[in-house]
Amino acid sequence: MSHQIFRFVPSKLVLSLLAVCSLGISQLANADPLQNKDIAKQGKPVSGKAQKVTGLLYEIRLPQDPQKSSKATSKPVVAYLYGTIHIAKANFYPLSTVVRKAYAQADTIVIEADTSDEASNRSVISKLSYAPGDKLQNHLTPGTWSTLTSMTAESIEQFQCYKPVLVAMGLTGSAGMQLGYDPAHVLDRHFILAAKKDKKNLVELESVQYQADDLANLSDEEGDAVLANTLNSFKNGEISKEFNRMSDAWRTGDAERLAQIFVDASNRDIGSKKMTQKLMDYTVALFLSIPT
Repeated sequence: MSHQIFRFVPSKLVLSLLAVCSLGISQLANADPLQNKDIAKQGKPVSGKAQKVTGLLYEIRLPQDPQKSSKATSKPVVAYLYGTIHIAKANFYPLSTVVRKAYAQADTIVIEADTSDEASNRSVISKLSYAPGDKLQNHLTPGTWSTLTSMTAESIEQFQCYKPVLVAMGLTGSAGMQLGYDPAHVLDRHFILAAKKDKKNLVELESVQYQADDLANLSDEEGDAVLANTLNSFKNGEISKEFNRMSDAWRTGDAERLAQIFVDASNRDIGSKKMTQKLMDYTVALFLSIPT
């Protein structure tokens, strides 16, 4: 069976697949409530006949501390949580009116990592590359190497300097682009660039460097498992289905389906399990560190 030969594009790779999982749009003080109070419920998805939302938008309201604000002027603290995914097409835009309004009201944009910094992205590629004299083939099982060479043919040499996880991400990113999913349209990047242009406060929960360090610390066995699983998704035709399933679930606001996609992807190999566990451990520690 012949397979598509994918070209490795590092500059677009990092933008598409080191993207973050979610974007919090936060208005920290004196927030104006949404006009339609019936669909602006604390901790509930923002949706309804009056304001249709593409994607997952939640509004969270918390009362002001009475010791810090007078009853006459006190308004609830409002935050908007907009769940995003790593992929997007041009037809994801324009975003829903209610999402654009939430962004306009926000004075602070909270992201997981700023993927718009090209210098940082280049350093990530360096961390996920082998030192001179070493190469990918030395760190893969014979079976994984054979599958990769059969899929990439004469292009195999361009992969030799990169670690397995970066090769897997590059192949996946290239496949996504062939399906119309463009890194330039990724939702997080859209809001990051908008926030910088509009001079809003931009807060990172993590960083691209932090994520790269986690990926770089995968063992040979774990990296091989990630790449082998990715190659298998190409062989069995699942790669395009996975992209479209995620896109459809997000566009319809199906949080349960997205959660199941995440769980399935996290458990498919030992490398993915390790990366997910580290992400969960970090997230729990982060929230436990927030003063109450």
